[in-house]
Amino acid sequence: MSRNPSEWTVFMERLEAAEQEFVQGRPAEFQSLWSRADDVTLCGGFGGVERGWQNVISRLDWVSTKYADGSRTSEEISSVVGADFAYLVQTEVIRARLAGQAQFSIQELRATMLFRREQEGWRIVHRHADSQMLTRPPN
Repeated sequence: MSRNPSEWTVFMERLEAAEQEFVQGRPAEFQSLWSRADDVTLCGGFGGVERGWQNVISRLDWVSTKYADGSRTSEEISSVVGADFAYLVQTEVIRARLAGQAQFSIQELRATMLFRREQEGWRIVHRHADSQMLTRPPN
């Protein structure tokens, strides 16, 4: 397998395009970027925890049905790319029509993604996104 940095750049371009498709209700490209391993995990922006390829893909199918006519922007906070493992921390803003609504909604998320280089190249192995954007002291 190549240790070419451009391989990572190409993967990140595919990820960005796939996430744009996802918020338009089309999950296939985003799903194709995930590892097929049993150790993949998803803690998504709509809550819940999924583990394993089949459970993660089912959840992504369900989530994608909640979005229509969406667009997404992101701002990278931090990232590290190693030989076979990488992570990305970012904020995301999704503007979309949510299931059954005529008006657009805005969803602001903080997201962390972990990636692993596998036989077929870089793959997503974990995503955690939530809407806790404000800093608040404990009650």
